[in-house]
Amino acid sequence: MRALKRRLGPLAAQLEKRFRLLTFAGTLLPTVSALGVQLVAFALTARSLGLEPFGVYTALLAVSVLSVELVGLGGADLLVRGVAHEPARFPALFGNLLILTVLTLPLVVLGGVFVARDLMGTPLGFLPVALVIGGEILVGRAAASLELIMVAHRHTVRAGAIRFATASIRLLTAAVFFLALGRSDLGGWIWAAFIQSVATTLVYVALAIGLYGRPKPVLLTADLKAGFAFCVNQASRSSQGSLDRIVLSRFADAASVGIYGAASRVLALGLFPIQVVTRMTYPNFFVHGKGGIRASRRYALRVMPVMLLVGLAASAAVALAGWFAPDVLGRDFEGMVGITAALGLSLPLIAIQYPAADALTGAGRQGLRAILSVIAAFGFGIVMALGARLDGIEGLVIAFLASHALFALALWTAAFVAQDKPATRAETAVVSEADAASA
Repeated sequence: MRALKRRLGPLAAQLEKRFRLLTFAGTLLPTVSALGVQLVAFALTARSLGLEPFGVYTALLAVSVLSVELVGLGGADLLVRGVAHEPARFPALFGNLLILTVLTLPLVVLGGVFVARDLMGTPLGFLPVALVIGGEILVGRAAASLELIMVAHRHTVRAGAIRFATASIRLLTAAVFFLALGRSDLGGWIWAAFIQSVATTLVYVALAIGLYGRPKPVLLTADLKAGFAFCVNQASRSSQGSLDRIVLSRFADAASVGIYGAASRVLALGLFPIQVVTRMTYPNFFVHGKGGIRASRRYALRVMPVMLLVGLAASAAVALAGWFAPDVLGRDFEGMVGITAALGLSLPLIAIQYPAADALTGAGRQGLRAILSVIAAFGFGIVMALGARLDGIEGLVIAFLASHALFALALWTAAFVAQDKPATRAETAVVSEADAASA
């Protein structure tokens, strides 16, 4: 046994150095656990509310997912970039993130309410819509920011634990409301989820301060342009995963939105393994990006096969989960099986988008990435609206897949065509072997 350990030890160390398999496993474990918890919470919520109320609720959640990336104007991504280069800047970057969040949150919530009530025609009043959107934005921004703070410090396993904690707290809230109290009304659930979101946000802010230090209350105006580019990019990418439900709610009844929303929720679970790999590689793109777009692109090509394999595995898992979903959610959701499998085909396409996009960001071409993302967001909206109007859910699914395929092609084309900015050529050198080894 000892001889076996002596042989396996160097092999494990070599695999970890080259592929970071142990880090991936350590990060994936809490993430997979979070997937299971989220699936249970989602099933409990959908089954308890019923098909049509769940359709109304899931459309509002789609607005929240799109809106959360606008809060903070890219301050969290600036923090990752800044800490990757200069860890000592964390207090100022953390303070900048908090100030931007406070300034932008009310405006984003009001904008989300306008979209939900005036464009989508939700049947709920102003206050419940504001509570759903505001609460989900608040906890989503807090959880995502804390995860990115941990990623910036290379604590990816901790970041996975935060995702698990967020999912577990929501499941506990749902269990108390729907099971212990025996409630099933949408209005009451909105209030319960909002209170839980505010409490969780306060805990996460305190946790960030306790682990990494107090923020320095400073607004980094010189970084606003770069932060806005991050913000536009993230919001555009988020819109690609939520515009479908927003569009469908405009052209279909609440029951159809409920079925499609349930399928989309299962699809979202399949994104987590892709995000785990992305978290592990994202800071490294800034290291390789010191050598310009060619060095960053080479690293993207190294990462791409792994991302593709993860995307294919996630697609298969989503199709399997969709097959069994009606047994959990109820027979009203029977129509989601085929839709879930079809949507799962987008996961490999989404997976291979990230290396090309991060190559642009790492090489200082975030502005180009943001432009492509904005164009893609508008393109997604137009194509999916056309698909939904012509052929309902089936047309929407086809448009969804086609849009992701075209976006992947556009990003990789940009990664090969883009050139370094003159300042980048003059001010940076090719990444050293030591930098590459450290990545």
